[in-house]
Amino acid sequence: MRAKVAEHATLFYQDGAVVWDDYLHHRRFAISETAELLCRKFAEFTDVDELLAPLAEDDRAALRKVVDELVEAGVLVVEGSPRHERERRLLAGWRDWGQAARHFHFASRTLVDAPFQDADEHDAALDAKLAVRPAPAPFRSLGGTAVLLPPPSEEPAWGDRGLREVLLARRTTREFGPGRMSVTRVGDLLAVLAGPSPARSRIGRSGTVFKTSPSGGGRHPVELYAHARGVDGLAPGWYHYDGLTHALEPLGVAWEPAEMARAAGDQEWVGRAPLVLAYTGVLERTSWRYDTARAYRVVQMDVGHLSQTAYLVATAMGFGIGFTAALRDELLEQALRCDAYHEVVLGMSALGPLPE
Repeated sequence: MRAKVAEHATLFYQDGAVVWDDYLHHRRFAISETAELLCRKFAEFTDVDELLAPLAEDDRAALRKVVDELVEAGVLVVEGSPRHERERRLLAGWRDWGQAARHFHFASRTLVDAPFQDADEHDAALDAKLAVRPAPAPFRSLGGTAVLLPPPSEEPAWGDRGLREVLLARRTTREFGPGRMSVTRVGDLLAVLAGPSPARSRIGRSGTVFKTSPSGGGRHPVELYAHARGVDGLAPGWYHYDGLTHALEPLGVAWEPAEMARAAGDQEWVGRAPLVLAYTGVLERTSWRYDTARAYRVVQMDVGHLSQTAYLVATAMGFGIGFTAALRDELLEQALRCDAYHEVVLGMSALGPLPE
């Protein structure tokens, strides 16, 4: 029999134990020191009998028992077995993206026996949680001096364009014209993207809020930051948008085009944009309500919904816009003062006048 360590799992240390995390089947269990050391001998397919042959009979029998237990537990995969075939298919589809990507996907994948609460059960669980742990605020203010934006236009002219026309006109723009953008238009854009919906502006007691883009559970974890370089009425630099007060809070950091391009994976077109929006995800807003790994997928979906709204509104306004996720996260975390363990960088949109 030839066997190797399964490649659909990881090992980590927790509370003094070595834990086998089989993310493909959602199983976790501690393994012994002997088992962990033995696994090192099976980094690739190895003949079990040949490996154990040099040992004394008692040692050989003891280790063979451990090997059989590891095979039974799925820690070791036997060459040519059904488990080997399933793993081969898994690696064929996911090997190029590496261990981390497939770990994320399959750890947050729901299995056939995944439990789900009905609406009444979920509401009861939230009520119990509210009694001991307040919900995080759905809007953030950094405090200090802020730039109050002009009140959002109630019936803006750009809103007269039909939905079908805007959808067909939507394009990713990587070249921008020489003009500047007005602070009024920028304020309108930010209000539509990240402010509370004028039609349903009430904030729920658990922190749910309605905005123009959908969000899992109404949590809206995405925070919006803006870098102005060619906006009339705004000094160059990074700002945090406070959607509740409709104000921009200066962060005291202004990037030159080259710095913006470097943060955007060396994409010079992003550095040339008069306005760049950065999206981050405040994980606690979503994790407070949903305590399963799958909820992290929802945060990623939320920025997709929001960036599409940005595309459509910018198009209706007559601006060019392009989204990118090819970022050097750490540079943005430093500029935006993000705690990377609690607020994660998700993407950026670059906006500006259409080229002539």
